Amino acid sequence: MKNSYFTDDIDFQITEQEESDEDIEETGVADDDADDEARSILLTDSTGMDIEYRSGVSDVLAQAESRASIPPLDVTLDDIEHSDMENFISENQENNEVTAIDEKSKRRAKKKAKEERALRTINIREEMEKLNIWVAYFNLENQYGNPPEEAVQKVFQRALQYCDPKKVHFALLGTYERTEQHKLAEELLDKMSKKFKHSCKVWLRRVLVLLTQQQDGVQPVVNRALLCLPRHKHVKFISQAAILEFKSGVPDRGRSMFEGVLREYPKRTDLWSTYLDQEIRLGDEDVIRALFERAISLSLPPKKMKFLFKKYLDYEKSRGDEERIESVKRKAMDYVESTLT
Repeated sequence: MKNSYFTDDIDFQITEQEESDEDIEETGVADDDADDEARSILLTDSTGMDIEYRSGVSDVLAQAESRASIPPLDVTLDDIEHSDMENFISENQENNEVTAIDEKSKRRAKKKAKEERALRTINIREEMEKLNIWVAYFNLENQYGNPPEEAVQKVFQRALQYCDPKKVHFALLGTYERTEQHKLAEELLDKMSKKFKHSCKVWLRRVLVLLTQQQDGVQPVVNRALLCLPRHKHVKFISQAAILEFKSGVPDRGRSMFEGVLREYPKRTDLWSTYLDQEIRLGDEDVIRALFERAISLSLPPKKMKFLFKKYLDYEKSRGDEERIESVKRKAMDYVESTLT
């Protein structure tokens, strides 16, 4: 009996639903009010069986919706493309670096073989040519050596066995200075000052470095050099150091050095000439003429006085006027007459 009742009731609902579907197909429009009415009829059924059926379906739909609402991974296409591009660029850079290192090694090996071949073929008596090859070798290892400092030192030690040691030291010093490796240059110059302490050229190089880098401490270096150098090199060192002072924009210290050495050697016309050349280069005419007047007033042998008068006359011909030229000529004639009487 119960089964019959349920069957009839279900058939009745299915018949209504089919009729409703046929109406929708005929009209082509889904009526929202009709759907609501159908749902209300099912919900108010006395048996409650349809309500349980609907509830089960709703639970399944809810679970499906909850699974469908899981958000996707938050990775955009741009991020993926950007990451791939970075990896591609990184790989290319690594490949380029490896290629560059290989090419660098090949160039170094090729040039090294060339230098070694030149050292074997050049005559041992051609010292200057051999030194030039060692200088090129220094430059090669300084640029391509691995590490450069150690590679250069190995070549340097070899060069000392075949060439003049002082020249080799100066060649390496020039390499460091050209590549602006000031620390290595300073260390090498300190060693040279101890190893070649009797060399005027080494001490002058120290003075030049200090003046070029505008550092203090020139006078202590000059004093130390005068203690180390033989006495017969003092005049050469002081005059050359004074020239460096003039050329580096410190003429007052240069004048002081010239004046000091001229007090001890007043008859050295070479010192007077060098002093005058530096003042002429600066171009202060009053200072230049005053220095010339001091020079021609000295009691020197005729040959040396002739040299000074000629230098004075040449200067006035290039810078002065006719009156000054005639004045120098008169002073020269006066000197000649005084020596004859």
